[in-house]
Amino acid sequence: MTGRDLRAMRPVALCLALALAAPAPLTAGARPPAVAAAPAVAGAAPDTGAPPAPGAPPAARVDDPGAPPADPRTLSYAPLRISFPKPERALLPNGLLVYLFEDHELPLVDVTIDFKAGSIFDPPDRAGLASLAATLMRTGGTETMAPDAVDEALEFMAVQISLSASADRLSGSVSAVKDRFPEALRIFASLLREPRFDAARLEVEKAREIEEIRRRYDDPADLADLDFRRLVYGASSPWARLSTVESIGRIGRDDLVEWQRRYVRPNNAVMGVAGDFAAKKMKGLLEETFRGWSNAKVTPPPVARVKDDIPAGVHLLTRPLSQTRVEIGHLGVGRFEPDKFAIKILNFILGEGGFTSRLVKEVRSTRGLAYSIGGGIGLDSDRGLFQISGSTKAGSTVEAIDLVRGILRQMREEGPAEQEVREAKEAIINSFVFSVDGTAPFMRAFLYYDFYGYPPDYLRTYRDNLAKVTRGQVAQAARKRLDPDRLVILVVGNDKEFDRPLSSLGLGEPRPVRLHAEPAAAPSGH
Repeated sequence: MTGRDLRAMRPVALCLALALAAPAPLTAGARPPAVAAAPAVAGAAPDTGAPPAPGAPPAARVDDPGAPPADPRTLSYAPLRISFPKPERALLPNGLLVYLFEDHELPLVDVTIDFKAGSIFDPPDRAGLASLAATLMRTGGTETMAPDAVDEALEFMAVQISLSASADRLSGSVSAVKDRFPEALRIFASLLREPRFDAARLEVEKAREIEEIRRRYDDPADLADLDFRRLVYGASSPWARLSTVESIGRIGRDDLVEWQRRYVRPNNAVMGVAGDFAAKKMKGLLEETFRGWSNAKVTPPPVARVKDDIPAGVHLLTRPLSQTRVEIGHLGVGRFEPDKFAIKILNFILGEGGFTSRLVKEVRSTRGLAYSIGGGIGLDSDRGLFQISGSTKAGSTVEAIDLVRGILRQMREEGPAEQEVREAKEAIINSFVFSVDGTAPFMRAFLYYDFYGYPPDYLRTYRDNLAKVTRGQVAQAARKRLDPDRLVILVVGNDKEFDRPLSSLGLGEPRPVRLHAEPAAAPSGH
């Protein structure tokens, strides 16, 4: 797992109300709901010439139907309707599953493909293999094209191709204008099927990765996030394992070739195509382009389940900083927990709702102890992280930690207010239509949920499932998912400048954390 991957996983400290955990699709062909040219005005009365009663809003004039009413609260509109595209499902002869989303609004075609592969399957002594392999598949050329030739061809055609690996997924994408798409698809298919893994490019990318590792702890926020994951999951867990200079140095071209041969198979993938095409012709083009790409049995190595044996208490990483970085939390939940929609509402109220969240209102706005703070309960393929992240001045470190613990305890014991639940639901549901704009983004969201095995109607029923959540269900989720007595608290800063000793939190003496990363194949345990 590289520094780029881990930074991408770092929770956003201060989420805006419109940036939601689940993407909400709106097709490019779909239009905003029709609104009458002149909205109905409740209670409008003819103009009698008499002056309005004291304090009453002036009545709308009937002789000017285009004029806006004086009181906007009297406006009414038709209900919002969202149209969801229905993709055509196709299974190519080689086992590649494809979803086709036709949209003729713009002369563009976008492709996304996801494979079951990623850093959690890396051999411990070669941590970073998946990320390096994905990078070299894109930058290392093909059997028939040198790396520079690929780059020049894509630049000439104004085509975008990307490949990247996360914890348990290898993702690739192509975006091209319609006329250039067949050629772009051919190059993309060659990068997947016949990567050259050019030796010179390999050395360049390894040097780049090693330099990133050496700079990994320059940013206190990165430093805190990386070590928090290692504390909660365990340093040897695949979900927190870090690449090292040694592990990257061990990776050779043969490792990349074997990785590609093992995971990049059509029957280990799902593909989506969105844009300006006819489905029948697109299926023919895909069959022709990927003909000869053989399937094979794909068996990723077993990954041990996450153990719930977190080292609760305070952990201190001493650094000469004027600002203290704090990470607070414990294990989160899996993707398919029955209370996942209640957790979404809880997260919004607690720390993901921007300025309306309790953490921001209490820690930032009321007490002025942090410029940015936020977090929530994460859902992942095994167990996500419940993580609250924030920074405060050194002289208010313990006060800020105490306040966050109090907010968590209050939420767990009392639950949210009815108004908080109502406002959170309205914000999330009303912003749903804006969170995915266009057929291609919807296709990517659809593919994501299909890849991880969500119900086929997950996006279609997303708003309805959120609307059904009650205050009692959110309170129950808080009692079940928040544990203020088993928190891992990681403090990165100068303890000589703290307002009080960390031991005054009543969680024992702080345990020192080493700054340098442990070997990639560290023994089990914390």
